[in-house]
Amino acid sequence: MHAEILTIGDELCRGEIVNTNASWLAARLWDLDITVRWMTSCVDDESDIIEAVRRASERADLVLTSGGLGPTEDDLTVEVVARMAGREVVIDQPARDRMVQRFSTRLPTMTPDLMQIQLRQVRVPAGSRVLGNPAGLAPCFEIPIAGVPIFCMPGVPREVYGIFDGALEARLRELREARGDVERIARRIYRGFGHGESQISQACRGVVDGVPGASIHYQVKFPETLVKIVVRDRDLAAATARLEGIDGAVRERLAGVVYGTGDDTLVERVAKRLIASARTVATAESCTGGMIGEMLTRVPGSSVAFRGGAIVYSNDEKVRQLGVRGETLAAHGAVSEDTVREMADGALARFGVDIAVSVSGIAGPDGGTPDKPVGTVWLARAVRGAPTIAKRIQWPGARDQVRLLAAWWALKLVDDAL
Repeated sequence: MHAEILTIGDELCRGEIVNTNASWLAARLWDLDITVRWMTSCVDDESDIIEAVRRASERADLVLTSGGLGPTEDDLTVEVVARMAGREVVIDQPARDRMVQRFSTRLPTMTPDLMQIQLRQVRVPAGSRVLGNPAGLAPCFEIPIAGVPIFCMPGVPREVYGIFDGALEARLRELREARGDVERIARRIYRGFGHGESQISQACRGVVDGVPGASIHYQVKFPETLVKIVVRDRDLAAATARLEGIDGAVRERLAGVVYGTGDDTLVERVAKRLIASARTVATAESCTGGMIGEMLTRVPGSSVAFRGGAIVYSNDEKVRQLGVRGETLAAHGAVSEDTVREMADGALARFGVDIAVSVSGIAGPDGGTPDKPVGTVWLARAVRGAPTIAKRIQWPGARDQVRLLAAWWALKLVDDAL
C-alpha cells in the first residue's frame, strides 16, 4: 500500500521552517506497513496545490496533506480540495462548537469580521469524513479524489500528532485491512558502531540474496551506522520467518560492530545496562567537556549508576582533581596514553565507582602537531579489580564530530566492560 505525503506552505519551500511533519508521518505510516513512495511540498498557490494533489492521487493509494487549513487568506487547501472533488465548502458544526467554547471568554468583544475569519478554520468539503482535531481548531477531513482517499490536516506539528493518534491511525488501519491483498512488512534495525558504512556494507554483501521479498538498507546516523533488513510478503508470519533466517547471518558478519537492535542507541543501552547490573560509573573528561556524563544522565533512573564526573580541561585540574602526575604531563602531554590511564585510575579511586572512563584529545580546529594531529583522542577505562586499558582514535573531522565520536567511544568502553 503506497502513500504520498504532501506538505503545503510558502514557509516550507522557502526553507524558513524544517518539514518535520513529513518525516514524522512517514515513520508512523511505515509502522502500519504503508510505504511512503513520494514526499512533495508546494507553496500556498491554488494551481500548485491542484497540480500536487492531482499527481499524488494518480500514483498513490492514499494521500496525506498538512498545511493550508488556517484562518488566513493564504490558507487555500479546503477550497482547492473541495473544488477538485466537486463539493461545496461547509462549516463543520462540532468543530465550530469547539471553537466557540474555546473563545467563550472573548466572544463579547469579538467583531463579526474577526469571527468570520476564525470560522475559516472549521470549514470542510461537504460530505467529507471529518476526523476532528483534539489539539486544535481546524479539523482533519478525508475526501476521495479520483477514488483515492485524501486526508487533509493542519500544519501545526502537535495538531498533526494529535489527529494521527486520535483517529487517523485507526482509519488508515481500516483502509489497509479493507484492501485484503496488502503487503505486510517485517523489519529489523541493527545499530553498529566503530566501522564505517562502506566497511559494514561490504561485510553484509549478499546477505539477503535469494531471500524472497528481502532488501537491505544503510543509514549513517553519525557516529553510528544503521543496517535495516526489510522483508515483504502478504503473509506477515512468512515475512517474519524469513527475517529470522537472515538475522543470524547479519549478526555473524557484524560481530563486534552491532551493539543492539531497535530504537535504543548506545547511550540508552549503556545507561540501562549499568542500572540493571547495579554497577556505578564516573567520567574524567577533557576535550568532551562533560558530554559523556550529559549523555548518561539523559536516561531516567541513571542517578543510581552515574556517580559524577570531573571536567578537567586544563593540566592543573587534571593534577588537582584526578591526581595525574606532573611528570607524566611534562613527559607525554595531556593527549597521551599515560595521561588518560592516570585520569581513569584517578576517577575510579576518587569517585569510588566500579568503572571509570577518561578522554583527552585535540578536537580542533587548531592545536594539532605532526605527531598528534587534530582529531587525535586518547581514551582509557579503569575497572575495579581489572587492568586499565587505553585506546587511541583518529578522526579527521570537524570539532563537534571529534567530540561526539570520543564520547561514544568512551561509552563503548563501558559497554564492553558490562
